[in-house]
Amino acid sequence: MANQFDRNAFLISVLFIIFCLPIVLSVTRIGQEGTRQFSIYNTDWDGTSELRSTLESNGYEFQPIVSTLNTLTRTEEGGVLAIIGPTVYFDPSETLALAYFIANGGSVIIADDFGSANNILGLINTLLQTFIGQVPDAQGLNFLGMRINNTLLMDAQEYHISPVMPVIRNFPGGFGGPDFSGISRVVTSYPSAIYFYGQSEANPDKLIWAPQYTYNHTSTITPGCAISTPNSWMETDIASAKNGDFFPDEYEDGGVPFSVMIPIPLSVLGVGNILICSDPSIFVNDLMNIDIFDNKEFTLRAFDWLDINNTGTIYYDESHLSAATGRGILQIFDPFSYVKMYLRFVDSFTMFPLLAPLFPIITLIMLRRNRPKTKKPSPLLMTKIKQQRSRSFFAAKMTWYMNYQQFGKALDLLYKRMVRRLQKKLVIETELDVEQVINLLGTNFTHQFNISEVNATLRRVDDILKKTRKITEEEFTELVLELKSIEDIITKRNL
Repeated sequence: MANQFDRNAFLISVLFIIFCLPIVLSVTRIGQEGTRQFSIYNTDWDGTSELRSTLESNGYEFQPIVSTLNTLTRTEEGGVLAIIGPTVYFDPSETLALAYFIANGGSVIIADDFGSANNILGLINTLLQTFIGQVPDAQGLNFLGMRINNTLLMDAQEYHISPVMPVIRNFPGGFGGPDFSGISRVVTSYPSAIYFYGQSEANPDKLIWAPQYTYNHTSTITPGCAISTPNSWMETDIASAKNGDFFPDEYEDGGVPFSVMIPIPLSVLGVGNILICSDPSIFVNDLMNIDIFDNKEFTLRAFDWLDINNTGTIYYDESHLSAATGRGILQIFDPFSYVKMYLRFVDSFTMFPLLAPLFPIITLIMLRRNRPKTKKPSPLLMTKIKQQRSRSFFAAKMTWYMNYQQFGKALDLLYKRMVRRLQKKLVIETELDVEQVINLLGTNFTHQFNISEVNATLRRVDDILKKTRKITEEEFTELVLELKSIEDIITKRNL
């Protein structure tokens, strides 16, 4: 019985470890430093700590989002949301929160190549179909949608080290996008390209995904603010390209410029701007720190264009990044993963005004239902006692109560035995209350007891048995010794 498994206590212990571990690891920075790709806390080559440093040195303040985009519903002043290199899918409530953020004047940059950005671009396309006809630079533009193509953009003309790292040198103006004048070279790494859903030039009735816009039913050069050279193609065999084996095939799109960045200037309508980029690697430490390229200035110009209200606030999405890539146990216990799960639940629940006030109540109910409860004794069968021939029923029951820490019931058992011994000694058959017990002890055992101490002890016992106050383990031990002393005197005294 003493070693009985307590499921509730075990579950609470596990939950305590799960929720405390991220806090400890976050304080010590174990499991987050240099592990999460595209994280602003990652100072390694694939992190974005240099992006953060560059923007902070120019007056921006970062507010990481580690739970869910639903937190955007609590912002009122706008700002810039940076979604760079997402791998976790966006749930429907997050897309609604993003729409709310943009409608309230917040801008967003989505930079991705082969991750989960297309999951949220569906919302962007819906917004654009609503607003694009009202944008002055887009009048008459036959726009239906966009996506990141998820194949590899190669450039045989302008590249760094290999065509898998195209260098962007063409930054067309127009369309109300960022001012990239003076920017000459921006290096990418394994980028994709942005495709558009529109009409075919040869067959206007056919809708296709293509690397060009259609303007007045005429295919035009991509309207991006950063495009590759005409000697580019979209490589479909990504695995071979990473091993250095690449060549444009007939079935692969090529021979035209491809967009790496598309601006959506919705600020003219009183809502936030949108910037789509098909290469998050532009912003990683490794490429930001190459002095011969303009990635830092390019980044600053892009965020200056996005911050239409000059808030200086950047909400950086850490909640959709890949898990930590640490070794051993740190692969499992990534601090952000556990904090994110809990905060995602809290934020998702409290984003609704009618439900938010109920959250503390529901949390309290859940805690009360799952907290370790006082153990209640299960029935003690006489058959079990009879099997233990060396133990009396009294001893077995005392052990039973002690195992379950039922100190009040154990004290009641000891007190009643002491009273039975007194009744037997004095040949009394009627029930005795505490006042009668004290009087009998004072009358018949005058010299054996300090009656004032006995009076105090028995009244303390009576209060506990009447449940007017609780008993601690220490007080129980003390009263057991005192009752045992009284009982021994009763038993041994010859009247």
